[in-house]
Amino acid sequence: MSKPLKVTVFQPGARHNYLQSRFLHRAGALQRLYTDFALADHIGAKLLRALAPTAALRGKFARRTVAEIPQSKIRLFPPSARHNRDGRPEDWPVTRADLEQTSVHFTQYYAGGHGLRDRASPEAKIVSDVFIIPSAHKIVNEECHLFPQWGEAAFDDVLNDRYESFTHDMLEDCDALFCPAQSVIDDVAAYGEAYRDKCLLVPYGSSLTFPAATQAEPRRILFAGSVSLRKGPQYVKRAAELLATRNEGYTFVFAGDIGEEAASQLEGDNVELLGHISKDRMIAEYSRADVFVLPSLAEGSAGVVLEAMSAGLPVVVTRNAGVDFTDGEAGIYVDLRDGEAIASALETICEDRERRAEMSEAAKRRSQAYGHSEWESLFVRSLEGVHRGDFRALDNYRGESRPQLATASGKP
Repeated sequence: MSKPLKVTVFQPGARHNYLQSRFLHRAGALQRLYTDFALADHIGAKLLRALAPTAALRGKFARRTVAEIPQSKIRLFPPSARHNRDGRPEDWPVTRADLEQTSVHFTQYYAGGHGLRDRASPEAKIVSDVFIIPSAHKIVNEECHLFPQWGEAAFDDVLNDRYESFTHDMLEDCDALFCPAQSVIDDVAAYGEAYRDKCLLVPYGSSLTFPAATQAEPRRILFAGSVSLRKGPQYVKRAAELLATRNEGYTFVFAGDIGEEAASQLEGDNVELLGHISKDRMIAEYSRADVFVLPSLAEGSAGVVLEAMSAGLPVVVTRNAGVDFTDGEAGIYVDLRDGEAIASALETICEDRERRAEMSEAAKRRSQAYGHSEWESLFVRSLEGVHRGDFRALDNYRGESRPQLATASGKP
């Protein structure tokens, strides 16, 4: 290993508030951040936020302000914003100095990765953050066909082909794939078992904290996130309908952006639709809820699940929600597309207050493994392993099929 670890990051958008680049900067390992639009946290950025004419624009400037990283470390490529949305394999412009000095190129689902193999130094590695299961577009299309009344448009054949080609290029070209959950690794392997050999489990973290004691309202069930078919609200609605016939005390609360068609499909006597709410209001909703539910069909790792666990909420989720825990302790896993299983899991927790209390404490304990400091340490250590060429010796290497986490009974 001749070069020190120097990482160039390719990131359209402000995912995780640029935390991965900030981790690298703290470690002295950030060569450059390439993105569509970002500002260092200097006086100019503060003035732009202060002078912005609308709250929406002020919010955009706040989201696109990168803490800690100097402007000299940031390069802008505005067209990159659309690349992941339409699967365009265009090369990103990278300076000769960055190509020569970078030891690891880190991309967000291969954004910016095309052409790097031919341009980068021969010993440089390419790593992709697989932030969502690769088959997500297929799953969305299935749900759109199953639930046309929700008004969501399926991906057309051209876009599907682009996504498949984009994913194939990522799986083939990358030296390593950082996956935030076991479900992502398993979906990667569905494209070819050999690709599992490139996978490292690198979970994301959550920084949201709550008071030591929250005031849970019995049978108040919280769903959070954009209310779209991919996240499974249609199956939560089925559970709400079932429980309405079995127990009148359940209230289902949906917090997040929602369209008119989705709102009309979720209407019910035991349903509350909050729409988009502020961070403070969201914290209050976590504190009021009894159980958190997210039967998502396709995630990388749903941050709202980590936040709910931090609040001491037992969770009812699918494995595709992308948060790994021992089934029956911090929460209950349910199968995909199973409203009856969701209803039964909610009853199991809510109707046994002693067990609910135990699961609440287990959720808090499990959430501690998902803190930002844990994420930072594992992320940097994993990139160092890729750089050295020995990442397959790391504890988070997942090159072979792994058994599922044990259930509460200790059986797989």
